[in-house]
Amino acid sequence: MPRSISKRLLRGRPWEINWYQLRESEILGLKGNLLRELVNLGIKKAGSLNRLSKSIGMSNGQLWFDLNKPPKLVSVRKLKRLALFIGIKYDYFNNKISEIRKGKVASIKNPKFPFNLATKEGAAILGNIVSDGCIYIDKKARNVMRTKYAAGTKEELEKFIDNINKIFGKVYFQKEEMRNSVYLKIGSSIIAEGLCKVGAPIGNKAKIDPEIPWLIKKSPEELKKAYLRAIFDDEGCIAGKELNFYINCSKKKRYDLYITFSRSIHINKYLNETQKRLLKKIEPYMKERQFPTGHKIKSIEIRKAIKILKTAKENIHSIKNFLLEIQPKLLRNEAELLTSLGIQNRIRNSRLDLTGNGTYSVVSELRIQRRKNVLNFYRKINFGLSNKKERLKTLLLDKKWI
Repeated sequence: MPRSISKRLLRGRPWEINWYQLRESEILGLKGNLLRELVNLGIKKAGSLNRLSKSIGMSNGQLWFDLNKPPKLVSVRKLKRLALFIGIKYDYFNNKISEIRKGKVASIKNPKFPFNLATKEGAAILGNIVSDGCIYIDKKARNVMRTKYAAGTKEELEKFIDNINKIFGKVYFQKEEMRNSVYLKIGSSIIAEGLCKVGAPIGNKAKIDPEIPWLIKKSPEELKKAYLRAIFDDEGCIAGKELNFYINCSKKKRYDLYITFSRSIHINKYLNETQKRLLKKIEPYMKERQFPTGHKIKSIEIRKAIKILKTAKENIHSIKNFLLEIQPKLLRNEAELLTSLGIQNRIRNSRLDLTGNGTYSVVSELRIQRRKNVLNFYRKINFGLSNKKERLKTLLLDKKWI
């Protein structure tokens, strides 16, 4: 459990978040005149406004304002103290909270307490976070956790927003367009903390090499499918190649259809001095690519890199095994999930990358191929995005597999 998650979130069901688990200073909006009614009930029980303020540790001025003005906003701390003094169970307020506010903006309107992540929507969000999304620490805002997601299409954008809103309520998003993608930023830290609570990783996934969220490991099959569908929507593609074979000395062609997606892992921390020296020999043979953001990356196929080292007559046993065998934990876990659903697959390391800051990364590819496995994927998971779903169906029809 990350240190950033307070003990307040560890109580109760780990996949649920209640309003009383929020930060004490968090501001809630209450519906109607409920806050005034609570203060009046407290005064009646205590005997006077002054006695009530002493009983719950609030100033007379705070309570007088709540009583005589038309307030609707109250801190989590004050609401808990009032409820405890009056004898009202915390869960009573679940459907009476109109908003969670930060400054002048409502970060979540009509919050759906308790937030429940053990749903298909929650599993899909976790899949998005470990793919095209991330949770990061905002150092400019006293190390508060934030959530970000990059959507390449309008449909991806709408699906992510819809899933977030179904679990949390109407959430305030900040949008930013960059490199033909829309970046969604959720400022409300409770969403990021809730996702981390069920196992979502914090930070650069290639660097920290996380496993899949524990909630997905322990979930029923429907949630596993929702998670896998989300990662294939974000990362997956449908590919194939022509294969030549002979029947009665006559050359025939066959199109091999497969579904694939890739993940990478940073390897610098695992390298010994000999391995680093050997990788330096490969760098001149790497091809450079420049991205729209301006940053550059060098790449080479792992098979080609090994061949170059063999030609140089180096003892490459250790680096060869390392490059071929190291794989992201996340990808291995996802391969196991697919296998548990009867979808056989394989992982192979395809590429070695070198970033501008000198970080080596191995790119691993998960591939689903052969008729039985592709059909199992189509029937049990499939893509959620319409363009990928239709493309897969068209290719399956062309091959007469369905």
